[in-house]
Amino acid sequence: MSQISIPEEYIKAGKIAGEVRESIRKGSLVGMSLLEICNEVEGMFRKKGSEPAFPCCSSVNNTAAHYSAILDEEYVVKEDDIIKLDIGCHFNGYLVDTAVTISYNSEFDSLVQATEASLYAAIKAAKEGVPAGYIGKVIEEVAENWGFKTISNLSGHSIERYKVHAGISIPNVWTPANQMLKVNTVYAIEPFLTVPNGAGYVVEGKAKPIYALVTRKKTSDKRLDSFADMIWETRRTLPFSPRWYRDQYPKEELKKMLDRLVKIKVLRSYPDLIEARGGYVAQFEHTIVPTPTGAIVLTQV
Repeated sequence: MSQISIPEEYIKAGKIAGEVRESIRKGSLVGMSLLEICNEVEGMFRKKGSEPAFPCCSSVNNTAAHYSAILDEEYVVKEDDIIKLDIGCHFNGYLVDTAVTISYNSEFDSLVQATEASLYAAIKAAKEGVPAGYIGKVIEEVAENWGFKTISNLSGHSIERYKVHAGISIPNVWTPANQMLKVNTVYAIEPFLTVPNGAGYVVEGKAKPIYALVTRKKTSDKRLDSFADMIWETRRTLPFSPRWYRDQYPKEELKKMLDRLVKIKVLRSYPDLIEARGGYVAQFEHTIVPTPTGAIVLTQV
């Protein structure tokens, strides 16, 4: 790590996130509920001294991203599922982001392999001064060579303290984006690939499993203000799951407070994202720091 100058917390978080990802990857998820999986991942982060950077995302089959176990979660992983686990942790807001696709269905072996190959090709191409759009070109070319499509409206992103998406996008298709990768800046590269007959883009689903605080403005309701203050104290502006506050509030009251705070724009809700034609999706992701000669992968084990 001598080639980079970033807060030590990023390095610590990267090590832990990589360890948790690989631990989950080696086990079998079949027969586990998404609630059990999310609780296990988030619990592993906490046992290692960190906090989740965002709720464990467990997106199954044609759900591409942003699905995390909800308050009434019942889904159990099946043998023919393809599941994307998008996870991350932080120390004092310095966060990393990583993902793996787990599939026990041989029909999707090539899709999974192609997606992982596109990630490593993108990392190989990443260094100081490389345009973000060129990273997208590399990912798209690998996907096409394997016979798959990228998800054009999902992208990687720059990362800053307490900001998972910090403003710079790393596309999964070629774009004329002229932002150059910078040294000592943290980025997540995350290709999403889908099957040849997929649409190649996602639309919003009906579930809203993830929330984040967007303002600390006071309401006329002390109960709402107290809840918002609790979110600020525990999460700042990082995404959270309502599951994490289930011990403090009855389920129905929690749902009502969330709905109200979203309506008055104190909170933002994040819907799950679905492949527009129902195509199954794979995802892999690492957090990197560019150098003049290449990229250091913070989440590599």
